[in-house]
Amino acid sequence: MIRILQTLLFILWTFGLFQILFPTLLADNLLAPLLAFAAICAIPQANRSVKILISVLATVTIILAQIYDQWGAIETGLRRATIFPAFLATILLLRATADQRREITAARDLFTSLEREKRDSGLVVGGFLIGSVLQVSVFAIIAPILGSNASESERREVFVAAMRGMALVPLWSPFVVGMAIASQYLPKVPLWQIVSLGLGLSSCCIVLSIICFDRKGGLNSLWLSLMTLAPIAPPIVIAALLVIGTSIGTGFSTIQSLIIALPIPCLIAVALSSRGSIPIALKTTVQRLPRIGPETAILVFATILGSVFEKALPDMGLLNWLQDMQLSSIAIIFLLILAMIAAGLMAVHSIVSGTILLVIFTSIPTGLADLIIMQAILVGWGLCTAVSISSLSIVTGASMFEVPMTRLITWSNFIYVFVGGIFCAMVLTAINPLLMAY
Repeated sequence: MIRILQTLLFILWTFGLFQILFPTLLADNLLAPLLAFAAICAIPQANRSVKILISVLATVTIILAQIYDQWGAIETGLRRATIFPAFLATILLLRATADQRREITAARDLFTSLEREKRDSGLVVGGFLIGSVLQVSVFAIIAPILGSNASESERREVFVAAMRGMALVPLWSPFVVGMAIASQYLPKVPLWQIVSLGLGLSSCCIVLSIICFDRKGGLNSLWLSLMTLAPIAPPIVIAALLVIGTSIGTGFSTIQSLIIALPIPCLIAVALSSRGSIPIALKTTVQRLPRIGPETAILVFATILGSVFEKALPDMGLLNWLQDMQLSSIAIIFLLILAMIAAGLMAVHSIVSGTILLVIFTSIPTGLADLIIMQAILVGWGLCTAVSISSLSIVTGASMFEVPMTRLITWSNFIYVFVGGIFCAMVLTAINPLLMAY
């Protein structure tokens, strides 16, 4: 079954790339049934929590489709989701490239040389920068810093600090699922605007974290932390600029631009590495394809639910109720961010809450610029990962740091998430009138 899943995902990656560059009806008709088969094959490989989530998504989809007679929207959602395997496979190639580049090793060596009391700011910045490309794999780099004799309390403190940086990655990075889903519903928002605003908000939240939660390092240690991560900054910037440039130059969406812009530069980066091997990078990527099977299945079922929900929404009365409430643009911004965080606290996966909120608030007048809606969703998406047991970051961190998941959700990060969310909401509230004026 794993080999079949691997083959299906490779075909979906190849066809997905071809479909972006040379769209044809034949490829479009092939991708949907192949994706459905791949999603079904991936379910047995998933853990118990993912199986439960998929079961809930499928059940709610069937109920909505039956009540509102929207069975046709299932195919629409499936076709909409065909781009995700290519996106996730490209991210795997990006990770395989990073494995063969010396920048990661150099950053780790510099980081471990920091004095222990000055590591908190380094962990926040490190979680943010390294996580921007490697995502949850960042914990595989940070965890070995502690050594085998570290106490559970110390392992927990290191994860909690790194998680504050990791939670900010979705605010700007085109390499995360949150950005991919948001860009599907708001495709006209220029990527450079999302990146610029997201980086600005992330920088403020990093400073907030260092001021409020650093044990001893404070702002004085921030420069040292940045210097330890200097080796990996250029590759991250180059990768982001490639995606932004492709989006601007071609008019493709964020996710399409990432899929077509990164593979060749990744292979070039491997070839230029002193010990790089393109065959090894490609082989590693293909071997890891089954790992994205469960995530692909979640995205497929969530996207189908979103499509059915979108079609059924006018008949639910929910839109009329929201419009009758006459929520102000300020209230909607705070609602989007805090609803994402609250859903995360209740163990609702971000893909589900994010999709539902995007469907609702792109269907009614809000008085908000599309950039503000997208950024509010991404802020809530990122911050809730630090306090949700459904978060892949929490699950991975529990394994890497050998700490129970429930002990990784701390009061300090709880406060950080809500204070950071409110701060970001205030900034977005201030910016929105300026955007709406143009």
